[in-house]
Amino acid sequence: MPTSKFNHSCLLLQLLLLFSFASIAFAINCFSYQFPGNNYFPEGSAGIGISLLLMLAGCRLLLNKNHHLVKILQEILLFYIIMSLIAFTTNAVQFTPFPPIDRYIIAFENQLGISLPGIVSWTNHHPWFKNILGLCYDTLPYQLGFLPLLVIAAGQFEKIRRFFSLLLISSLIGFAIYYFFPTVAPAAMYQTDEFAIEQLATGIKFNQLHQHIPPDTIQGGMVAFPSFHTFWAWYCLELMCGWPIAFSLLLIINTLLILSCVLLGWHYPLDILGAFLIIWLSDYLYTRCNKYLPSLLHSIFPNCK
Repeated sequence: MPTSKFNHSCLLLQLLLLFSFASIAFAINCFSYQFPGNNYFPEGSAGIGISLLLMLAGCRLLLNKNHHLVKILQEILLFYIIMSLIAFTTNAVQFTPFPPIDRYIIAFENQLGISLPGIVSWTNHHPWFKNILGLCYDTLPYQLGFLPLLVIAAGQFEKIRRFFSLLLISSLIGFAIYYFFPTVAPAAMYQTDEFAIEQLATGIKFNQLHQHIPPDTIQGGMVAFPSFHTFWAWYCLELMCGWPIAFSLLLIINTLLILSCVLLGWHYPLDILGAFLIIWLSDYLYTRCNKYLPSLLHSIFPNCK
């Protein structure tokens, strides 16, 4: 997939917008609602960040700033910053003060004749297929952690910057939707044994938090609508464009991953549709930002290069 020439001003704007949104959400909770919550930062995050900074500083001292290794470390550090910002925003939006919209999603899908418990029941009656779906679903954290590093190591910096930008834009849109229109996921809404225990945790966390009870679990997910799994799986697949074998393998895995979002009961079918709309909107905003923002900034600050 061809990419437009990347502009650093666009990525900086996206970072600032996501950080500002998360900070406002934190401030609203701090001064108005004071809900307790979970910490979604992975253990050891601070140590990783410090190590990357020290490695980059050392390489900058020993090597030319245009050295390939320096560029690789810069991109890895940027990747770390972006993923940390996404974790920071995840912590912030869990404090949404708005009521869940799940019942409206269920009512709409019922009008279309969609029965999610029936879909999950069918999956449960095919355990071999369910196991395959579960394995594919669980690959996303590994894809997000490994594939960008692979692309960075290959020196495909324009491709990785596009990935970073789309990750930030889609996260901002997705988190904004969740904050104003939160969801507790299907398992919390349907009274059936077809769903797994860890799927119930999503609704339990939401209810405990909004009753000012510190959540007693961090298991399960958080955002149902839109499906972050879907658009992040799509962007991971885009990273493999140009590598036919890897792309073909990941196409199979991520197709099953997206299907598993519904077939395993983690998401409503409408969540997947919403995710594909976000993919389209994010790509549109990415293209527009790269096309118009640099010239706009140049007209405002003509002496800046």
